Amino acid sequence: MITNSIKFYYFAAKLKDMLRQGAVQWQVDKARKESIAEHIYGTIILAIGLHGELKLNVNLDKVIKMLAIHELEELFIGDITPLSQVDKSKLKLDVNKKIAGILKGVAAKDEILALTDEFNLSATSEAKFAHAIDKLECVLEFKKYQDMGQVDLTHLTKDMLKNKKLKAYVDEGKYDLSDIFFIYHLPAYEYLGIDENFWFKKLKKLKID
Repeated sequence: MITNSIKFYYFAAKLKDMLRQGAVQWQVDKARKESIAEHIYGTIILAIGLHGELKLNVNLDKVIKMLAIHELEELFIGDITPLSQVDKSKLKLDVNKKIAGILKGVAAKDEILALTDEFNLSATSEAKFAHAIDKLECVLEFKKYQDMGQVDLTHLTKDMLKNKKLKAYVDEGKYDLSDIFFIYHLPAYEYLGIDENFWFKKLKKLKID
């Protein structure tokens, strides 16, 4: 029924009011911080652009749907980052049941649940592409913050440095914040053919207006 789809819309649209916790944890100096819904929009735009550029053999329609719904779990478990020191996998054990609950009576229920599972398993080309886009969009957003002087490594706190992987990169003393964000998630977007060499020679030098 159409009323069930409207109820689903209202519930899912709460992501417009939930802030991306990476920006909060890093104390990005910006009056209005990014919402989860804005991140989703960014991933979709990035996917459309890179799909055309890289000419990947993936179903873009399926990828866009995955990106549109992949953060529904955060309605229940929140936006968990590597700095949250929370085992996200344990929280996900019953999240599918909760997502199924908000989809009660929605015609697209089975498709949305199947796409959620596919994204989380990251076994198909579409899921790998979507995962790569999800991580790369985050890196590019923080690069923008850094380029605009809204965040840098001086925003680090002692609690943040409890993340051993992050501390190791910081201790090397040769990376800025955007470098660390890029390298941290490198395995994800190697699927796109984007590596450290491409980052330091191309992407890092790209400036925004």
